[in-house]
Amino acid sequence: MNFIAFLSGILLMCVALFRQDFFVRHSSIFPLYFLLFPVGLLITIWSFTKGEWKRTAFVFGVFAFIEIALVASVWYMAVYQRHTPLPISYLNWMRLQYMNGFKNTTNFNSRLSQYDSLLTYRFRRNVTGRFMNPEFDVEIKTNSLGVRDDEGSLRNPAIIVLGDSHGMGWGVEHHQRFSEVIEKKLNTTVLNTSITSYGTYRETKLLNELDLSSCKLLIIQYCNNDLEENLANLARDQKPSIESFGFDVAERQNTINNTYFPFKGIFISLRWAIAELLKKTPAPSMASVHAAGSKVQKSEHAEAFFPYLYRIRTRYKGPILVFDLGVYNFPIVNEFQFYNTLHPIENVYFVNVHPLLDRRYYFTIDDHINARGHIKIGTALAAFIQLQGWLMGNDNGSLVNAAAVSKDISLLSAQ
Repeated sequence: MNFIAFLSGILLMCVALFRQDFFVRHSSIFPLYFLLFPVGLLITIWSFTKGEWKRTAFVFGVFAFIEIALVASVWYMAVYQRHTPLPISYLNWMRLQYMNGFKNTTNFNSRLSQYDSLLTYRFRRNVTGRFMNPEFDVEIKTNSLGVRDDEGSLRNPAIIVLGDSHGMGWGVEHHQRFSEVIEKKLNTTVLNTSITSYGTYRETKLLNELDLSSCKLLIIQYCNNDLEENLANLARDQKPSIESFGFDVAERQNTINNTYFPFKGIFISLRWAIAELLKKTPAPSMASVHAAGSKVQKSEHAEAFFPYLYRIRTRYKGPILVFDLGVYNFPIVNEFQFYNTLHPIENVYFVNVHPLLDRRYYFTIDDHINARGHIKIGTALAAFIQLQGWLMGNDNGSLVNAAAVSKDISLLSAQ
């Protein structure tokens, strides 16, 4: 064995595994990062097999087979949308690898988004581009406000939607989103201002840019990961979590995630294995996290969320409809409903959409609802809104057949 070559290969792989931060902070050498792991692995294989071409080819073939198996399993799950062909433990592991090493996002993609000193980042105004992940390839088109909606929705909207990636329509086409389903069902104008990863704090700040005089209903889509941002800005507004340079660094990190390089599957698996070995305590499995949502245990989400409802109330006095999407089958609105009995806010309604959904309405390896989920939620919410009479006076020329979705409406526990 050539120890110098062997150690050189190991060093290159270790640099890729442990010093990714150095390369994303320096744009001039960033492209070299994609060569480190594959070149290091090839050098290691060559030195380990003493350069004998048969042995080298055999060992290389083994690694190539492992890589193909890892990538092909992701492709299989993504393309065929299967939920149970593989053991659930492997499916959960695959989802974790996707989250940590393959997942592309809109917020750190300079073709779609840009740095914003007030909101950290937002969509570029009047831009059209593609947003891709293993399970989807959709168009993102924004208006002059810099949100994913058409220009007409800015003119006297009757309904305004606040939310994050779920509300924005992660992985689904514009017309498939629940906001567009509501718009079509109720024949009214709906403006969707949702932006990936926004918490209620930034959603409220974005709302301050809008004229609310025509708004008859405000819909807030909450997510469990809003908590950290909401808590951090309760006492006073914090500075953006990143500066302009930080946005560039995050974009390069996102580029690594959505760019395939040779043996990336092995790279991600090795990085995961090392991280697991370094953990002091095991992390809860995805299944146990999902199961934890059956009962309301704390009011931390409500205590960090309700102050923003009060802020909204200073500008908008009409009805507010709140529902949450995030961890599967983890209805945080149950906590909101309980908290509202102790600290009531007039004309705020909480609905639990989780009983409407099962695994068929989510992507397989991604944790967002798919087009079927959006249609399911949008149809039920439209019928609920119609029954509440919040849009009385609008031209409801294509009213929802409430009887056809009566089962879904009955599952929406309103207060």
